Amino acid sequence: METQAVLPVETKYSQNWHKYNLAKTHEKRMFYQLLHELCQIIPEPDYKFGRPPIPIKDMIFCLGLKLYSNYSGRKVMSDLVHAERANYIMKSPHFNTLTDFLACDITYDLLQKILTISAMPLKELEDQFSIDSSGFGSYQYERWQRVRFSRSYEVSSRNYLKGHVCIGTRTNVIVSAEATYGNLSDVKQAPALLEKVGKNFNIKEVSADKAYNAHRIFEIIEEMNAKPFIAFKSNANPGKDSPEIWKRMYDYFVLNRESFMKHYHKRSNVETTFAMIKLRLGEFLKCKNYTSQRNELLMKFICHNITCLVQEIFESDVHVDFRECMKKYVEVKI
Repeated sequence: METQAVLPVETKYSQNWHKYNLAKTHEKRMFYQLLHELCQIIPEPDYKFGRPPIPIKDMIFCLGLKLYSNYSGRKVMSDLVHAERANYIMKSPHFNTLTDFLACDITYDLLQKILTISAMPLKELEDQFSIDSSGFGSYQYERWQRVRFSRSYEVSSRNYLKGHVCIGTRTNVIVSAEATYGNLSDVKQAPALLEKVGKNFNIKEVSADKAYNAHRIFEIIEEMNAKPFIAFKSNANPGKDSPEIWKRMYDYFVLNRESFMKHYHKRSNVETTFAMIKLRLGEFLKCKNYTSQRNELLMKFICHNITCLVQEIFESDVHVDFRECMKKYVEVKI
């Protein structure tokens, strides 16, 4: 008697379409409001002489509006004029002023701080995180997948920046990020990402692919009283130099594979996060020099976070108070 093959049961995820529709139809209006409120936490330096410069908070707002609209500096000028009339900014800057602001080294540290604060309203929803990286091109005639998987010497990662992120797996919000050259190692960026998250969020578990399977990463996660669900390579084997946490998770991986994979596959959400950013805000960077590209990429991540906040305001009744988040923010200097 022939036995019939049992087809796997397709996993279905529920969606409250009413709340989802509300979030999407109100997203642009609320993006303006939340970006404005986020910029208000930025302190302004004192100027004693000379022409008063455009406030930094206005520059950040204009930069966020430019990247959210996915326009060039020239094309976004009419939107900035409307933002000025709506009292979101004091004065709309010249498009060259925005370009100069992006090219400033100090802007990067400020945007990193703003990025984490923009995620902190979702702190109560997030205790499981995932880390990964993806490439963002500096011109529109190449694809990151070809750069990543091609063995040809003609294909180079020098025309790409790599965005290293740590995300909350429930809301896809980015809690910490680094922007580097495309050929830098993922595992070397992980300690800084994890330390920033550990200071401002409660971590219970961290998932990542096998590129992050290093003894030091396991130890850092354990020091945060969290569990590392990091994939093991096919030739992985406990040795005398392997830390205890690595051995315990390896035994868990071997003896409880199904349970391990349920935790590990939460890292699929980080792939979803990159897809959301590239589809909504663009896969390519418009700036030409490295400093500007890093700042542009971080601002893309901040715009993504604000859209996540809008979604959770409707779906989870999240209250957003950036000033309160600013008080609780712990700065980490690596």
